[in-house]
Amino acid sequence: MKQVQVFNCDDVRLAEAADPECGPDDVLVEVAACGICGSDLGYIHSGGPMGPTGQPMPLGHEFAGRIAAAGAQVNTWRVGQAVVVNPLSAANMIGNGGPEGAFAPMVRVRAAEAPGTLFALPDTVPLERGALAEPLAVAFHAVSQGAAGPQTRAVVLGAGPIGLGCVIGLKRAGVQDVVVLDRTAHRREIARQLGADATFADMDETFWASLTERHGSAPFYGMPLPATDLFIDCSGAPALVEAVIQRAAPRARLVLVAVYKQPAALDLTLMMAKELQLRGAFSYGDSFPDAIDHLTRHGDAVAPYASHRLPLSQFHEALALAADPERAAKVLVIPD
Repeated sequence: MKQVQVFNCDDVRLAEAADPECGPDDVLVEVAACGICGSDLGYIHSGGPMGPTGQPMPLGHEFAGRIAAAGAQVNTWRVGQAVVVNPLSAANMIGNGGPEGAFAPMVRVRAAEAPGTLFALPDTVPLERGALAEPLAVAFHAVSQGAAGPQTRAVVLGAGPIGLGCVIGLKRAGVQDVVVLDRTAHRREIARQLGADATFADMDETFWASLTERHGSAPFYGMPLPATDLFIDCSGAPALVEAVIQRAAPRARLVLVAVYKQPAALDLTLMMAKELQLRGAFSYGDSFPDAIDHLTRHGDAVAPYASHRLPLSQFHEALALAADPERAAKVLVIPD
């Protein structure tokens, strides 16, 4: 079968691979769609999660499909069942340095009975849409880390796929006012389609003044600061994080759900004095069921999230789209 593999730094190929074999505790999933993640772009550039290993690394982890085969020890799951897969569960590292990758027609999922490995996808949810569950689970976990609720006043920094997912998650949590910052007009428009109440291109004085107007102000040593409760950084830009610490009101919360290629100079004394809460959000927590529930109940509203779908045979074209924020949000790859 054809499978996308990373061979070295900036060397990714649609290569021939052996058909996967199903062990007694495994299932084989026929892939319906697999999304391109920002980490995929990073793995390609660096040659793998930890750099090149000398062996090709299969790529792809945001996927859904149908079970094509089940091992003798698998009792919970049946052939033909539509599923979403947690690629990091149990013995799996699918598309993240392990021997399996989902940019392929078929993928082996190990330890299928382990809790949190497979999730049933309702028949009412198109299989391709099910591939959005993984990035939505990442975003929903970030929203959960920020303790968002109906009284929260929130800002999302960066409207890439995870930032857009955070917009969806914040609205799901009942947040009334969600402000999004992103330099790309195309992604700001998608953010508005997904429920953002206001969008800005730059973190300038107009941005901060608007936050004060929308969210009110809170004093800090006599200085009025915007009373925004929650900032979720999906940009990976240290300068934005540094600015939030300078301008956020006391007891504001900051969640980091981005990869930072450069260190940040954080004013720890200011963080202490303001009692700011800084939390990371990595992977999914227990958010897969919430993501699937949202796709089930509000799937049509999520449609703008997936901006493009291309066949596996055009993977390099799909990759170029995914790397261009002016053209794409989430790009889905469909086996052909």
